[in-house]
Amino acid sequence: MGRLNSALAERDKEVRALARWLRALRERSGLTYSQMAHKTAGFTQPVSLATLSRADEGRTVPTWPVTEAYTRACGGSVRTAERLWLRADANRPGRRRGKNVPGPPAAPGAGRALRYVTERSELLLAMRRLRLRAGSPSLRELETRAVRAAVSHLPRSTLHGVLAGERDCTERVLVEFVRACGVGPAEEAEWVAALRRTGAAPPPPLDVRRQLAEAHAEILRLRRALDGRPARGGGRADVPRRGGGR
Repeated sequence: MGRLNSALAERDKEVRALARWLRALRERSGLTYSQMAHKTAGFTQPVSLATLSRADEGRTVPTWPVTEAYTRACGGSVRTAERLWLRADANRPGRRRGKNVPGPPAAPGAGRALRYVTERSELLLAMRRLRLRAGSPSLRELETRAVRAAVSHLPRSTLHGVLAGERDCTERVLVEFVRACGVGPAEEAEWVAALRRTGAAPPPPLDVRRQLAEAHAEILRLRRALDGRPARGGGRADVPRRGGGR
């Protein structure tokens, strides 16, 4: 129960943070909900007065199109809105993104934004956005997508630590992650460049883990060979005895 209550508290905290930010944005703009709704009429997806008023109540997480329209109508930062929305939506219980539940749009500017990533926190946020745009695949599904020769190159335990900010992201993990999320070769290079700008060490020239595994296997093979090899001349009789035996 303690863990459940903690998760609920974290969810409510992020939802309220988004709602407070939206309300403050509207108050600074001086607009009424009616005026905001009128402004969204010129957007790709108009939003009604009632929907806008519910968006900043803090009871539920509004959809991303509603959050974006609210922000644009009030002249706010869409980037800030997206960051707050991602945090609130990530903690929404039972979140399963389907075809009819849109996430932050993969606009042409999304690729260019990678060029401005210089901090690991910014890279982590970009990775979370990418996962949302890919349809929020589970860690297990991402692990499966990276299977080659019956071995996954993207263990979900490793990916969980990276996305939770508990461990650094290596270049190998990043490449496997973006590929599993459907990123093509051209954009993949942008991701690698962004990672390197965060100060991450370049990958070693050789696969150290593979070398260690092979060395360990060789040691075990030699040990088994030595332990199981019969001594020549009938057991250990070839070892000289001490004393006056035959």
